Amino acid sequence: MSTTEVKTPTSLSRSRLGAFSPPQRVLRPDLESKVRVVIRVRPFLPVEIEAAKGKPKSCLTITKANGHLEREDTLLIKDMKTSRNESYKLDWCYGQEDDVCQIFSREVDPILPGLFRGCNATVFAYGATGSGKTYTMQGTKERPGLMPLAMSSIITMAENTESIVEISYYEVYMDRCYDLLEPKNKEIPVLEDSEGRVQLRGLAQVRVNSLEEFQEVFNYGCLRRKVGHTGLNDVSSRSHGVLMISVSSDDGNPDMPLVGKLNLIDLAGNEDNRRTGNEGIRLTESVRINQSLFALSNVIHALNANENRVPYRDSKLTRILQDSLGGTSRSLMIACLNPISYQEALHTVSLAARSRQIVNHVAMESKRDTPRPKLDMNARLNAWLETKSKNNCRVAKPGSPSVGRLISPLSSKLTPRASTAAATNSNFSTPKGRKFLGPPGRVKVTSSEESPQINSSKAGEHADSEMASCQILFLCCLYNSLTAHF
Repeated sequence: MSTTEVKTPTSLSRSRLGAFSPPQRVLRPDLESKVRVVIRVRPFLPVEIEAAKGKPKSCLTITKANGHLEREDTLLIKDMKTSRNESYKLDWCYGQEDDVCQIFSREVDPILPGLFRGCNATVFAYGATGSGKTYTMQGTKERPGLMPLAMSSIITMAENTESIVEISYYEVYMDRCYDLLEPKNKEIPVLEDSEGRVQLRGLAQVRVNSLEEFQEVFNYGCLRRKVGHTGLNDVSSRSHGVLMISVSSDDGNPDMPLVGKLNLIDLAGNEDNRRTGNEGIRLTESVRINQSLFALSNVIHALNANENRVPYRDSKLTRILQDSLGGTSRSLMIACLNPISYQEALHTVSLAARSRQIVNHVAMESKRDTPRPKLDMNARLNAWLETKSKNNCRVAKPGSPSVGRLISPLSSKLTPRASTAAATNSNFSTPKGRKFLGPPGRVKVTSSEESPQINSSKAGEHADSEMASCQILFLCCLYNSLTAHF
């Protein structure tokens, strides 16, 4: 695990995401778009070339599509030991000679203009450990990956449109989310807003205006990401890294901006602990990584089978990818392959090929959210209390005509002398459970027959009024706390 001490960038403006999203435009999902799946085969490593005495053999064979008859590339995976082979159809295959810049130009760059129209997009690299995922997404200083390349293009377009660009960088480590741009190592809760969108409460957002500012913030986050040594990789990612780029465009309406988000995700690789030799904390990390990737495969299976329940909540990773798999975001999966490992390549490509059948409903045209009228809860509460007080006054005054009306049904059932006594003493109240003694020679009239119709009614309505008032006050406080976020 990395223990390098890094300096926090303090010259950049920061903000934080709340539990609820700020008001923004609502997009109508008009276009059905399947998850696009491409393959990248990494070159042979010097260690692999040396082990094969300078002549390494690849288990992967790419057959490019015929432009007129076919639109899919074919990948053949062949086991050198058993001669077993498997064939898969994919949207595009990039061989060992293809550079990351080619992947960006063909796959990522075309989806960037949609961010300025309020569309969301997700690009994630998937594969086994040591297959080149982090190199594809982050790259090096000499050969930048998809994250720096995408940020460079977004900043250029934002300067022309006067849009605001903000970035967030976090990781999912041991099925918990941590902010890589926040000095304090604090877990970030994953919640859903009123629109059903997944939000990370308290996640820092840093505004960037140039590529230099981005590199400063991005390098700081990369140094804080969890990495470690394994038997297959000297610097192995022990967490899933997510770079979120938010683009806000006012489009003539600064009060309700148009926001598009691009999620660039570097997934940790699934590991075979028999080969990695993981022990202790490395073994625990590996188990968590494999569990989250297994949850991802279950989500893909459920979407392909059109099941009623899709297990997005089985892991933090699948909750984050919920909008990218079967949601409203355009999605690109880059399956990274090791050219000399048959089992790893077969496992990766089989899952990637199944992901091609997932359909996302991408929002293309924007419309303004219907403004919700603000309710004056205090005025409504006062009016309600005034109405309740008027209703109480109809029963509260002793000796009023209403009291006589309440006693009249009871008087008709009593004997003449008892009826006379009840009418004579109707102005007196008798506590419940006690007897009222009338004038001499008259019958005894108990409160259990007469008083409950007067005093119990007043006490009941008073209690109901008090409880209803408390409920209304509670709802007012809850309403004000919710509306304070908007």
